[in-house]
Amino acid sequence: MKKLLLLTLSIITTTVGLCQKADETVAINYVDSLFAPGEHKLEILEKNIPADLKEIIVNYRKSIADSLQWYDVYSQQHKNEVPLPYHANFGITKADYDRMNTEFPAVKMKVKTVKGITVNKLNGQLVLKGKGDFTILDEIIFDVANKSLIIGDQHIPYTGEINESEKSGIGAWNGYDWKLEVGSMADVKAFKNVDYTMIDLSIGKTQAENKIVLQYKTIYVIDGDPKINGSLTAFLK
Repeated sequence: MKKLLLLTLSIITTTVGLCQKADETVAINYVDSLFAPGEHKLEILEKNIPADLKEIIVNYRKSIADSLQWYDVYSQQHKNEVPLPYHANFGITKADYDRMNTEFPAVKMKVKTVKGITVNKLNGQLVLKGKGDFTILDEIIFDVANKSLIIGDQHIPYTGEINESEKSGIGAWNGYDWKLEVGSMADVKAFKNVDYTMIDLSIGKTQAENKIVLQYKTIYVIDGDPKINGSLTAFLK
């Protein structure tokens, strides 16, 4: 089960489309301009995966789960290749494998649920607070006065601008990204008993409708044991 969860991590971990690195002051001021104080709604999105593509993904994951020892060796042999070269042990045809890698990242997203959120601006800080049991964003603090992002007790390094294409699942959008990574995802994918932390927050707007985008992902692995504590893509209303 643990290795199957690690395999899932390797499938869901993606890289945003980063480009030039604008000044973090510009990025923080941009976020501050988007988040008006008061109560808001978050439209939480999920991939609207076609049934036939979902079947391909299920069959692929099942085949890998049944051949984890082989997959461990194979992934190490091709650790610098993303995605891995096709192999019959994947349990699907090469055409289906290519389709999965091409279409899954671009699957259009739909609204799964709507949650309440409060934006507070106090003492030079922009603080997010969810309503009820929606707490995934509660530790996010934009320190506007000092131009930095803090999540929990961690300072999250600024990464740069984002330019996502029409194939992002929510259409083309632009914004800024902050990401903390401690440890090696390559070691995690190799099923090593290592610690790994990844916290990634992106804020921006869609090009077509100027919708405010919030994309948040956290991955925690302790001694090789995966704990996926949060991942969402949402529109702020």
